[in-house]
Amino acid sequence: MEHRRVRRDLALMSIFAVVGLTAAACAPTGAGGGPATHNFTFGATSVTVNSSNDKTCIIFCVGANDEPYVINIGFTVKIGQANSATDAVVVGDNQWSGVFDQGPGEGSSASMTGGASGAVTFPNVPLLDVGDLLNTNNHLEIAGVWSWGMEADLLGVSGIAVTAGDAIKSVLNQTLAVGSLPSDPNAIVSSIIGVLGNNIFPLLGSGLASILPFVGDDAIGSRFYIGLGVTGSLQGIIDAAVGSVAFPSLAIPIISDPPDIDGGAIFSLGAKTFSNQVMTNGGVQGQHTYTYAMTQS
Repeated sequence: MEHRRVRRDLALMSIFAVVGLTAAACAPTGAGGGPATHNFTFGATSVTVNSSNDKTCIIFCVGANDEPYVINIGFTVKIGQANSATDAVVVGDNQWSGVFDQGPGEGSSASMTGGASGAVTFPNVPLLDVGDLLNTNNHLEIAGVWSWGMEADLLGVSGIAVTAGDAIKSVLNQTLAVGSLPSDPNAIVSSIIGVLGNNIFPLLGSGLASILPFVGDDAIGSRFYIGLGVTGSLQGIIDAAVGSVAFPSLAIPIISDPPDIDGGAIFSLGAKTFSNQVMTNGGVQGQHTYTYAMTQS
């Protein structure tokens, strides 16, 4: 009887060992056994002209067609890793670049593919789970985009966009790159939103408001998109928390380029679609609605 019990216990131990080894083998890892990494790409997919920026009405209205395009300012930062912030500016193609070309009229839409999407790619972003946060060598990475909805007057604003990208990088290095995550994973989203609303946006606004007014293409509005490099249980925690926090907005005084920030989204990185993204800007009469997509590879 005793021999049978020993054989049974040894068999159970073998089963548990096999299960443990299988789970370890299936856990996603990157180079050197660290967290798995993925590439992500963010870009516009369509635009609708709700109201035209170019429309002029005296006795009757003329010029109710806009030539919309996007400027996407991509950025990354690793929380708690000094000087880890990066930025990159992508100016989407103007699909109506001829002097007499007309874009969609009020109530009409256009697709934005290829160069028109203003695609920003974030390579090799590590995806962390709850257990990965215990290793001090792992830093939660944010991959985000400040997207501007623009209306082309064939003048361009790429210089201001580069200045804005530099400002974002500087502010991220002053805040999140030298910060830390809360000990409770459930508080990560509210903590990051708090840093945005209380630190990053005010610094960004005061810095950009000092730019001298510039004659260029009209900025219809903008939004911020904040993706977090998470997976597994931590992704579940982030996804559950995003609906309970309000994304901040920012009115940038005096100037219309860069545009006011009309909110945005914070989310776990992965394949996502952001539809009905309405763009408005103080002092600019047009209003556009964009759809964006984040893809993963």
